[in-house]
Amino acid sequence: MKYKILFFMFSLKGGGAERTVVNIINNLNKEKFEVILILGTAEGNDYINLLSNKVKVKYLNSSKLRFCIFKLRKAILQEKPDLLFSTLIENNIILICSKLLTFKKIPIVVREASNRTQSKKVTFFNKLTTSFFYNVFANKVIALSKGVKDDLITHFYVNKHKIDVIYNPVEISSIKKLSDENVEEDDLDFETNKILISVGRLAEAKDYYTLLKAFKKLTLVKENILLVIVGKGPLLKELVQFTYNLEIHQKVKFIGFKSNPYKYIKKADIFVLSSKWEGFSHVIVESMATGTPVISTNCNSGPGEIIENNKYGLLVPVGDYNAMAEKIYELLQNNDEIEYYIEKGYKRAEYFEANIIVKKYESMFLSLIK
Repeated sequence: MKYKILFFMFSLKGGGAERTVVNIINNLNKEKFEVILILGTAEGNDYINLLSNKVKVKYLNSSKLRFCIFKLRKAILQEKPDLLFSTLIENNIILICSKLLTFKKIPIVVREASNRTQSKKVTFFNKLTTSFFYNVFANKVIALSKGVKDDLITHFYVNKHKIDVIYNPVEISSIKKLSDENVEEDDLDFETNKILISVGRLAEAKDYYTLLKAFKKLTLVKENILLVIVGKGPLLKELVQFTYNLEIHQKVKFIGFKSNPYKYIKKADIFVLSSKWEGFSHVIVESMATGTPVISTNCNSGPGEIIENNKYGLLVPVGDYNAMAEKIYELLQNNDEIEYYIEKGYKRAEYFEANIIVKKYESMFLSLIK
């Protein structure tokens, strides 16, 4: 007997939470589960081409998330799923509201994708809403790291017995294959330059300003060095202007969102994450899987759990561009250390292999359905 799982996301835009949903869906055992993905909009779905062709996709064609409630209710009634799943707080609340309006007893799983209080923008109402909806209506809350679980318990008062920690699933074999593709950009000279790379949304959480200031210091002591930034977001114009202010604009390349960032990461010498906060930091594990050593800020939460006290990469304090520049410089000067972190990082990435992680989702889904 197959069980039907209905996943809801407003879109599959190019973020870590969206990519994780794709990885979960693609790796679920299709002999046990029938999957339907409901998307609020047909626009901006950067990851839609990565989705398995065995997955049924429906679009609600809504211009805003809040307009999805009644259309999603109708889809739930039509599809008659055995379980409902969503991630990101806004999607989670909409799914819960839609499910309540069906008056059906369908188990619902919500996934928390970020250490939200680190943004310093979480209001009392947001905390109250999260606590109410998760505690009263969610059958299970998935935290993608121990730090996110602690955040939910401490600041949102979510019942700890409702929370399971399941790390992000990473498709190691797929990443290895994609990383072997050729890089076609003519202005990215990987042969004569030392390449630093960062991948992520151009937003406050990623703190690219710290990375750019660290890179400025590196350009003063090291020639033939290039910084490649992969991603899109609201801070693009400000960040480009900042490179001009620092007089490093010729050495920093913003190349936008890439459906295959792995071919760029593999050719880089070091992957650098400068985030103020994370939920897990999927891209750290992905970088390790390509064989590229990682330097990351020790932000809440995720990087510290993955890297484990510099065992699998290097950690620096949040916002400390001097320490970041120093660690990058030291690593670039030490080939033995680079090889050490390439080997250690790859072994660590295997711990998050999608086939292993998704089995935890399958067990949890079955326990709720049965």
